[in-house]
Amino acid sequence: MASPAEASGTQPAPTLRCAIYTRKSTEEGLGQEFNSLDAQRECAEAYILSQRQEGWTVLPQRYDDGGFTGANLERPALRRLLADIQAGQIDCVVIYKVDRLSRSLFDFARLMHIFDQHGVSFVSVTQQLNSHTPMGRLTLNVLLSFAQFEREIISERTRDKQSAARRKGKWTGGYPVLGYDPDASRPVLKVNEGEAEQVREIFAMFLRHGSLGATLEAIQARGWGMKSWTTRKGRVHAGRPFDRPALERLLSNVLYCGEVKYQGKIYPGEEGEKVCIPVAKPSLTEQVPPPRVEPAPGVAPTGRLPRITRLLALAVRFEDLLRNGTARDYAELARLGGVSRSRITQIMNLRRLAPALQERILWLPASSSAAGVVTERVVRRLTQCLDWREQIKMFEELCDGRVRES
Repeated sequence: MASPAEASGTQPAPTLRCAIYTRKSTEEGLGQEFNSLDAQRECAEAYILSQRQEGWTVLPQRYDDGGFTGANLERPALRRLLADIQAGQIDCVVIYKVDRLSRSLFDFARLMHIFDQHGVSFVSVTQQLNSHTPMGRLTLNVLLSFAQFEREIISERTRDKQSAARRKGKWTGGYPVLGYDPDASRPVLKVNEGEAEQVREIFAMFLRHGSLGATLEAIQARGWGMKSWTTRKGRVHAGRPFDRPALERLLSNVLYCGEVKYQGKIYPGEEGEKVCIPVAKPSLTEQVPPPRVEPAPGVAPTGRLPRITRLLALAVRFEDLLRNGTARDYAELARLGGVSRSRITQIMNLRRLAPALQERILWLPASSSAAGVVTERVVRRLTQCLDWREQIKMFEELCDGRVRES
């Protein structure tokens, strides 16, 4: 018996194989029996059913991306969809709304080019858009322009919010560091005691050895590695073995001082929620121990060595590190110390002093009256004079009290 179409002399509409693509930016609610992806698919199926007289049919394959952003094309279901299009298995892609496919105008244009190459049409159910018509193409591009603008506005607000939080000393996310774990309930870090002990020992090693190379060898001998952690999606990141750059980053990380670094500036951790391990990162003047100086006969050193003495001793040690190749240049010393390169230059300029003056400064007793007068600022003025005899004369005047810091 002839079909109604054959009886009327008309040919049946060719079959249009329709693939339904759905997406949701977050994983929230995906565990429910009927979630957002199901709702999108149900709406698309109803639309395709309304076009059955045109030969539209739903393909059984599901292309669902749950928990993936529309800002890029790195989505597993979308990759499968594109592979099936290139294999000639799809005639039309049906979505609930344009931004489910992409929020980037550039990416959307790339997708439309792929669709056109393989003769695949594109339909947005709720916006009544069809890429086969010129008006549909124009409307799609306008809508994507607004979608991209909205995404950029949201990103800008997010950055501003994170910036304000960082300036207040809050933890706003990122790769966790050895010794800390993110607190799930608050924007702060909490100390991981097992890892914290390891971090303390690494700092102690560096203070003992005074060398990155020796410290790295000691760490590698113990088989210690960097932070191992698991993402919220359950992906495990195994800690890699330490190398020189990783050790430098650890030793100069201000988090271990209870501080937060953001855009090159340092902010104190939020009061009451400081993230410091109970050992402060050594300051630049303490990262490398000064050479041991025996007291003169009959003189018992008392109190902390003057700051200028410790700075000069640091310059001596830095010079040794540069000479033996442990540190390459001033820039590397600056990275290690967490200071600017100009600060390293200031410290190293102390080696311009006359040898006799350097010896006197290294032996400067903490309890002497000169200790309060011979400050870094004054001694820096001496280094600007290249005549050692003049330097010594100026230093004597300083110690005699004739020169005072202006």
